[in-house]
Amino acid sequence: MTPNNSSRGLEKTTLSLGQCPLPTKHGEFVVHFFRDLARDRIAMAIVRGDLSGRSPLLVRVHSSCLTSECLSGLDCDCAEQLEGALAMMAREGEGILFYLMQEGRGAGLTAKARDRMIVQASGNQKTTFEAYAEMGLPGDLRRYDVLAPMSRLLGLRAPVRLLTNNPDKAAAVTKAFAEEGIDVCRMERIVGPTSPFNRDYLVAKHDSGHAYTRPSSMLAAKPPVDVRVIAPFVLPGEGHRVLTASYYLPIALSVASGSDPDVEWFRVSVVFDGERAQEWVLISHRNSSEVGVEVKIDGEEEDEAGEARTHAVVITMSLLDRLPSRSAVGRLALREALLDIRRAGQGAVTVCFDDRHCANEGLIAAIDSGDRPKHPPTARTREGSGPRAKR
Repeated sequence: MTPNNSSRGLEKTTLSLGQCPLPTKHGEFVVHFFRDLARDRIAMAIVRGDLSGRSPLLVRVHSSCLTSECLSGLDCDCAEQLEGALAMMAREGEGILFYLMQEGRGAGLTAKARDRMIVQASGNQKTTFEAYAEMGLPGDLRRYDVLAPMSRLLGLRAPVRLLTNNPDKAAAVTKAFAEEGIDVCRMERIVGPTSPFNRDYLVAKHDSGHAYTRPSSMLAAKPPVDVRVIAPFVLPGEGHRVLTASYYLPIALSVASGSDPDVEWFRVSVVFDGERAQEWVLISHRNSSEVGVEVKIDGEEEDEAGEARTHAVVITMSLLDRLPSRSAVGRLALREALLDIRRAGQGAVTVCFDDRHCANEGLIAAIDSGDRPKHPPTARTREGSGPRAKR
């Protein structure tokens, strides 16, 4: 691989890795890739137009949300804010969206999943912020110090019109940009649709001080099966795999323009794999009797058949599957797998998130060769790789 020195740079502990086109339904953007060396994380900047001007520029600082952006979950408004910000930038002809890997408001995927589990187990009487407090966590652990070096590497000098509804986040982002001498001249709201699936979540954000119109008359959708809070446990026969949380997620299987989405509730279980030091997600149908976590959580007794491994589709999500890109082939594969599971009335799919592989190998190789980034294998049927099932 021949280095492309024009696309590299280092500012403090932030390394510029290069860029590539990002085709979306809102038109063509350019996505720039960075590594925050201090926190060992990838960060992205999605750019439309020229950043060298001095007129106030539309900017969104966006934190990752795997469940809405990769899994098409509907219980928050994160994916809609991502889409909405890019649509606004496309209409104006310029703008920048900073995409930071800060799952679960900086607390991580397991904390986020346990938050949803606690809220659902309470019958949605507890808010997401109360669930975080119950876990001993502050309501927000996100950091924005990477914005200053990213802005310098991108050549951003214009004042910022910040797209956010959160005044606390606006204050933190303003402080981060000030280190680079960039002024946040105003805060602009970004509002997506309210639905029965995200109604309670948006109420909680409104009541915590976010600039939302409080949904009042709409009834919130509840999971089809009662959820209870479980302690993490080692999967039977899988000593290196720990199930950390499990809850129900409403997933959009298709969205036709101008019509309501086709929604199905699936159980989402987060598993920490000690051998690979990473988390993955098991999505299963609520009627699946052969899926190990379903049976274990629901308390069924083991019969004479003993333990047997589940046969599950495995899908790998890359960096581009987080973005509303036409290159998001992992998300398309997941949708087909979930449609198959719904038709069968049972089954499971394992979803892995391979940001490091894609960023360090596939994307950088593509950047240097001038080709479109290539995904790692996205879907395959695998026997004996998922959790064991109790019979």
